[in-house]
Parts: sequence; structure tokens; C-alpha cells
Amino acid sequence: MILEIDISDIEKAEVSTFVDMLTYVSEYIYEIKKEENKVLLNIEGGKNEEVLDKIKILRGYLNLDEVKKKRDVSTKVLENHTDKKTINKESIFEKLIECGSIVEMSDGAYGYSGIFLKVFRYFNRKIEEFGHEMFEDIIDLEDSILYPVDEYERGLYFESFPHHLCFETNIKSNVELLDRFSKNGISDPEIFSITNFKKPENILRHAACVPIYPMLKNKVISEDKPVFYLVSGKCFRNEDKNISELARLNEFYMKEYVCIGTLKQTLDMIEKAKKLWNYWIEKFDLNCTIQTANDSFFANNYKKLKIFQIMGNSKQELKVNLPHNNTECAVSSANVHRTHFTKTYNIHSNNSLCMSSCFAFGIERLSYALLCQKGIDIDKWDDITRKEILGE
Repeated sequence: MILEIDISDIEKAEVSTFVDMLTYVSEYIYEIKKEENKVLLNIEGGKNEEVLDKIKILRGYLNLDEVKKKRDVSTKVLENHTDKKTINKESIFEKLIECGSIVEMSDGAYGYSGIFLKVFRYFNRKIEEFGHEMFEDIIDLEDSILYPVDEYERGLYFESFPHHLCFETNIKSNVELLDRFSKNGISDPEIFSITNFKKPENILRHAACVPIYPMLKNKVISEDKPVFYLVSGKCFRNEDKNISELARLNEFYMKEYVCIGTLKQTLDMIEKAKKLWNYWIEKFDLNCTIQTANDSFFANNYKKLKIFQIMGNSKQELKVNLPHNNTECAVSSANVHRTHFTKTYNIHSNNSLCMSSCFAFGIERLSYALLCQKGIDIDKWDDITRKEILGE
């Protein structure tokens, strides 16, 4: 059945968060469609009251009325380049599938070849070259995917992102259970009962920089020499019904610059890294904005954590226009953690706790956003883009 939800009373800045969080509200919501001042939910018949009760809880979590009376927590556009003309305005997603440049492996996970892989490799290479050019003695680290559950809890990720986390587990060591599975496979509906699986010890890492801080536990870092990392790896986030072509995926590749040092050093890293944004904006004539931002926090901590990020100016994003549907895709972010991680892991200088910051790049998002603006026909690209990407 279709359930209509009125959203005309929700602040404009909060609508996208409300719609994104709906996917995690109830297992009985199968499809979400946003219209002008309402959202249409395709839900299981007879479950409307239960779904409405859960949505009422979500509305309570996102209610910022009391806060807004005291302070402005809206995001701000710091740079506006939306006057730039794009070569392409048509959707490229189906074309990428048709020509084999992207191959769907599972829901929200793709394999790459052809033009998409060329652009993907360009951004990968450029971020590495820029990092080694800008940051002295930067350490390259390729992450493992699996990461201990205990460390995730220590880093307070459960508090902030429980809706995104993906756990690794396996069937319990039981010869009868394994024999049953080998014979019946997934046709046995009881095989996936929680009692048949081990308690998860690992998580599929949701961000590339996660292992850095426990690696530096109890380390003393000189105030004269900050530590820089260039960390890369596959990441996983449960996007559920929010998967959107290549702009939001369950599996994706992330690269990050990470700095641990004094507050000034971590802020300096952010400013230096932003030069790469400016390089791409000028080189590719990108239609984009740079904005203050907040993470997709879990709803019951949304108010507190959003206010912290916005008021502290601790997160900024490069958002590139996707001209075929006139939406923006956040392709890269600058994040100032201050002592959030260093306090947890006792990373300090001689006199005080260190600070940390990271500068993150979503390689699929960068590649997809650029191709949305340039198209997938290389012959129609401008000479500067062709030379930058392909070296021609």
C-alpha cells in the first residue's frame, strides 16, 4: 500500500536528511519517492500504524526548533561555481552499463573498465601525486577491509553511524549445521537464523582513516613535526534504498589525507589539500559548490552532532552538479576532528593532546560526477580535460 507523508512543515535544510533516514525507519518500507511537499512510501499492507509510529520518532529526533531559536545551524555556500556550462546534460548511467564500463556485481557495488576505469585511475593517481608533493614524509597505507568491532565501539562509531555499518560473520562451527547448509544452501529459510551465526568480531570499514588512530595509540608526536598519512581502501556503507547510480554506493573506494599534530598543523593540512579542489575546479571548469556540511549522523544524535560540526566549521564538502537531474554529489570532504580520536587513543605531544584532521575523496563519486559533466564520448571533451585525464 502507498502511505503519503506530509513534509511541508519540515525545514528545507532538513528535508534531505529526513528522506534519507526514512530508509532506516522500518523494515516494512519498500520504496521511497519524494515529491514537492510530500513523500510517498510503498509499505507492507496492514503496517501503516507501525510505520507512522516510527516516523513520529524520527521527526522527534530531527526537531531543531529549540536550537534554531538560539543559533543558525544551516549550511553555508563558501564558493559558488554553478554558472559554469557543462559539455553534457544527458544521463550517462545506462550508457556506461551498455558499453560495459560499469558492471553491476550486486546492489550498490560495481566493477569498472573502459572510460570509467580510466577516469577512476586518474583521480587515484592525482590524489597520490598531490599528497606526496604537498605533505612532507607522508606515509602510504592501503587499508584492510575488516576492522575489529571493539575498536569501532571505542571510536564511538556506533553512536554516530549505526545505520551505515556492515558486519562480517560466518556460520558457527557445527558439522551438522554446515552439512545442512551444504545440502540445502539458501533455500533453507532457517539457515540465516541469528542462532546459527557467530557473534561478529569484525566490521567492514566504513571510512578509510579508521585504523590510523588506534595504530598511534599512546604515541608521542613532536609539535614540530606532524604525522601525515595517505590512506586508501575499499569502504562499505549500508545505503539501503538510498543507493543512487554511482553517486551513492554500498561498496566504494576512498582515499584520505590524514594529519595528526597541533590544531594549526591540522588546519594547515586542510587548506593545502583544498588547493586540489581549486585545481580541479579550474582545470575541468566544474559546475560545483564548496559548502559547510554535516555527516549523515544517526537520527537520535543528529541534533547534537550536526550542531557541533556546523557551529565549529569542522566539515566542508566539494559538491559537483549532476546536470542530468540537477542534483549535487558530494565528492570530497574536509574534516577537522580536534581531539575526538586523539583523546580516545591518548595520542599526544609533550605538553597536550594532539589534534587530527582528514581530507577524504570518494573515487567513484569524483569519476561519475566528472563524466556526468563531460559525457562518455572522449571526442566531445575539451582539449584540457582530454590531456589531463588521458595525457593526450
